Amino acid sequence: MDPCLRLALLEADYLNDAVAEIRELPVEELKARYAEVLALEVLAGADQASWTDEADLWDALPDGADGTIRSLTGIEGFPEVNNLYLRESEVSDLGPLTALPALELLWVGVPPDADLTPLLACDQLKRVHIGCAAVLHPAGHEVLAALAARGVQVDNFLPDPVEAAAPFSDPILKLAVLDRLKGSVELPPTYFFDEFEFDEGNLARLMTVVIPQAALDTVHSLGWFMGGGHHTAHMVWQQWDGESDEFHIRSLAGVEALRNLRELKITPLAVLPAHQIAQLRAGGVTVSEFE
Repeated sequence: MDPCLRLALLEADYLNDAVAEIRELPVEELKARYAEVLALEVLAGADQASWTDEADLWDALPDGADGTIRSLTGIEGFPEVNNLYLRESEVSDLGPLTALPALELLWVGVPPDADLTPLLACDQLKRVHIGCAAVLHPAGHEVLAALAARGVQVDNFLPDPVEAAAPFSDPILKLAVLDRLKGSVELPPTYFFDEFEFDEGNLARLMTVVIPQAALDTVHSLGWFMGGGHHTAHMVWQQWDGESDEFHIRSLAGVEALRNLRELKITPLAVLPAHQIAQLRAGGVTVSEFE
């Protein structure tokens, strides 16, 4: 098995006491015990693998080592795997994936000419992200289109979230509006490769929701605060704790689409352009922060 694939399985094994102990080691000691880390047992029933350059076990790699997963050979020994989140990978042969009957979530890097047809045999897939340093060959796009046609969420087809946020310029403002309208506007399901990360793909997916003007006209008050309590925020970052600024609204451009807006409560107000706040107040909208 590719050593980095083994590390990816261990990285996601949060119930493994031996791995938990290794995670706490200083970086230099972790590197010195690289062989020992690789020899750790992956517990039976492992259902995830995670490999990014922010992984705890990334620091175990010897200086100068290639941290890219190049082969999936051996993953077939873990048939319960349902989530392969392998951001740091470039795999030519996806054939081993056909031995994973439970696979639902896949992020994997490939060369442009990789054969993606094994993905068509993964009938439990819910979301796919194919990373590629260049443009995928047309045959690869055809496979992704076939997956999308059967209802798989294919990140490769997502728009830029800023461009898709219309009529608003700030995706987080649209997120706030979607949160306000969540009972009347249908939202897509969101699936997470890592529930502890801000998920750009899920943000873009929510931005594709078209909000009818009739629905926008029902918004008389809008609130957004940094407490981690908004449904749509947790559709982008499942375990967000409200203690970071990724969900700050930084522009109110486009808010005029809320033609009946009378009250706006946003925390923090300080990051918004003063002229936008003044313009709303001049139009009779009460603008304040949550206390």
